[in-house]
Amino acid sequence: MPAISYELQQLFVDQDHDWVVDTIAAVLAWVPGSTRRQRQQPFSFLVAHIRQQTTTMEQIELSWDEAKLEQFVPRVREHAQRLRTKKSVQREHVTELATYGLTFVAISVLMPGRRVVGMQLGAAPDILFDVTPGALRGVESAGRTRGGQSAFKAIRNGSRTATNASGRVGKAAPLLARPDLAEVHLSLWCATPRISIMEQLKP
Repeated sequence: MPAISYELQQLFVDQDHDWVVDTIAAVLAWVPGSTRRQRQQPFSFLVAHIRQQTTTMEQIELSWDEAKLEQFVPRVREHAQRLRTKKSVQREHVTELATYGLTFVAISVLMPGRRVVGMQLGAAPDILFDVTPGALRGVESAGRTRGGQSAFKAIRNGSRTATNASGRVGKAAPLLARPDLAEVHLSLWCATPRISIMEQLKP
């Protein structure tokens, strides 16, 4: 399939600086793997883009120029290194912050022209395109360092089984049941293997 090349510094053109800036160091820390080969750019993510029950497979080739990123985020290289070595109070939030950054990439690539206008605190969806009361439009985001498709299934559908009735509720059902959501997408990311899902749940 044709690859879609995207440079991380382009986010500062495609999205508002204030939403992007705090995610960059986490992306730099989370996306590269531990081996020399895994750390080589570009970083290829296989993305299942699901719309109206039709799946299109996309390949996003993510790369960045650290010198250019430093112009937007001073000392970002140092920050990323501290996150990698867990010498930061944000060490427990690297996956969360990186996933937001990668979701901004997916929005910019797969929904060209859409811009984030807000984020919710402690409520889904995390990322909003439209804050109209009773007709919110946005994206719920989640990431896992490992686990691939099985991790995605648990995030989307929950982990409740016949033998584990107290499992977690997935993200999809509550979003689908919300009457105040006019449009909502689910953006899921995994670092190992590098795969992703962008699914339109509503409308």
